[in-house]
Amino acid sequence: MCDRPAAWRNSRVRDAMPDPLREWIDAQDEATRRDSLRALLHADGESGWRAAVAGMLEILESTGGADRAGVCLAAARHASGLGPVAYDDPVDLSEYDIAYTKEDE
Repeated sequence: MCDRPAAWRNSRVRDAMPDPLREWIDAQDEATRRDSLRALLHADGESGWRAAVAGMLEILESTGGADRAGVCLAAARHASGLGPVAYDDPVDLSEYDIAYTKEDE
């Protein structure tokens, strides 16, 4: 299916997806669909089907896309049973904004 992304519409894999993920993949162009399915295939091989789907859905919901690195990382976390990282203090990246936007004097 990764080599024939047009077969997606009639696949059992599509039927096994949660609605938000299926709808997102349906809406993608052929190249993005192919890349997304390859990311899912890779994550499935490393972490198992359930973790791969959960990881892809998590990345889609948090970033609006489904890149291979993010999907595989989230899938590995799901497979290991670890939860997301919880920080005691809110993350503040404003110092980086200052460092990269300050003009030389």
